[in-house]
Amino acid sequence: MSKKLCLILLFISVVCLCGAEAQNGKLKDLEIKFYGGSLTDKIETVQQAVEMDSSVNGIFTDALKFVESYSPILQEDARMVKLARIIIENSSRITGYSNLAKTLCSLFYTYSDKAVKIAVMNVIKNYKPDNEFVDSMNDFALSCLKNYSSDDTKSISDIIDALGSIKNLSSVRVLFEYAVDEKLPEILTKKAQETLLAFSPDYKNEIISILNSGSPEKKLIAFRIVVKNDVDTDFFKAEIAEKALSNAITYMGTSVASESHILTLQFEALSELRRVAWTRSSGVIVNLFKVAEKEFQSGYISESSFIDVMNGLVELASGDAGVVLSDYLGEMNVKAENGEPYSSNLVLSVIKMLGALGDKVAFDNLLYVGYLPYDDSVIEASRIALAGLKW
Repeated sequence: MSKKLCLILLFISVVCLCGAEAQNGKLKDLEIKFYGGSLTDKIETVQQAVEMDSSVNGIFTDALKFVESYSPILQEDARMVKLARIIIENSSRITGYSNLAKTLCSLFYTYSDKAVKIAVMNVIKNYKPDNEFVDSMNDFALSCLKNYSSDDTKSISDIIDALGSIKNLSSVRVLFEYAVDEKLPEILTKKAQETLLAFSPDYKNEIISILNSGSPEKKLIAFRIVVKNDVDTDFFKAEIAEKALSNAITYMGTSVASESHILTLQFEALSELRRVAWTRSSGVIVNLFKVAEKEFQSGYISESSFIDVMNGLVELASGDAGVVLSDYLGEMNVKAENGEPYSSNLVLSVIKMLGALGDKVAFDNLLYVGYLPYDDSVIEASRIALAGLKW
C-alpha cells in the first residue's frame, strides 16, 4: 500500500514539474520575442500575454521597464504609444515593480496622447495620487472638455469615472463644468451630476463657492445636486437653500431680472426652505418679498408665484410678515383709491394672510379697505380679518 502511495506522489510531482517547466517555457518564449523583436513584435507579444494566465505576468514588468526607459525618446512613435497604453491598461498584472504608481504618473506627463493619459487615470484611481497630480488630471479633463467631439464620448465617460473614484475635492469644479456643458450629450452631463453626489458632505465649501461666483446655470445645478442627494441632511440642505436664495436675491438686484436660471433657483430654494420649515431664513425671506414684488410688477413672475412668496413669508418669517404684508396692502389701497385696476385674487390673498397672522399692526390698512371701491368679496374678507386680530 505504501509503495503504491509513493508511486502516486511521484507521478504528481512529475506532472507539477512538467507544468512549471511549461509555464516557464511560455514566459521565456515571450521574453525572447519581446527583447529580440521590433516595436511591432513587442506589441504583439504583450497582446498575446494579455490572453494568457498569470504565469506570464513577468512580461508585463519587462515591458513597463522598456516603456519607462525609452518613452522620452519614442513618445511620439505611434507604436510606442500603443505599447504604453496596453501596458498601462494591464498594469494590475505587473509584479515586483518598485514605485509603480510614480512610474504610471510619469507616463501621464511624458505622453501627449489622450488615450495614454486616460489609461493612466483609469488605473491611478486604485492608488492615492497626490494633489499635484490630481491638478494635472483636472487640467487635462478641462482640456478634453474644451476640445470635445462626438467621438470622445467614451473618453469623457472614463474621465468622469476616474475623477469620481479619486474623489479629490479639487475636481468638484471640473465635474461642474462637465455637468453644465452644452456640447456634451445629456447622458454625460447627468453622469457628471450624479458623480458629484459622491463628494457629499465634504463638498460644502465648493458648493458655496459656486453659489457665490458661478454662472446662473451652475448655481442652479449646484443647488439641485445637494437637494436631491439622499446623503445630505435636511439641515445641510436648508443651509444651502438659504445661501442659494440669498445669492439669487443679490443677483437679481444687479443683473437682468428675467434670468431664467436665477428665477428658477429663487423658487426652488424657497420651496426647499418651506419643506424643511427653516425659520432661520426669515431675514432672507423678507428680502425675497421685496425682490419678488418688483419681479411681479415687471412681469417676470406670475401672480401665483408672487402669492407663493407671500405664503413663504407667512410660514418662515411670521414675526415680520404682519408689517410687510400690511405695508403692501397699504400700497394697494392707495392704487385702488386712485382708481387703478387691481387683482381681487391678490388683494384677497393678502387680506386672508393678515387675518391668519392676527397681527394688530394691520388694523389701519384692513379698516381702510372698507372705504375703497373694492369688490364686495374683498371688503367682506377685510371685516373677517379685522375680527381676527389679536389685541
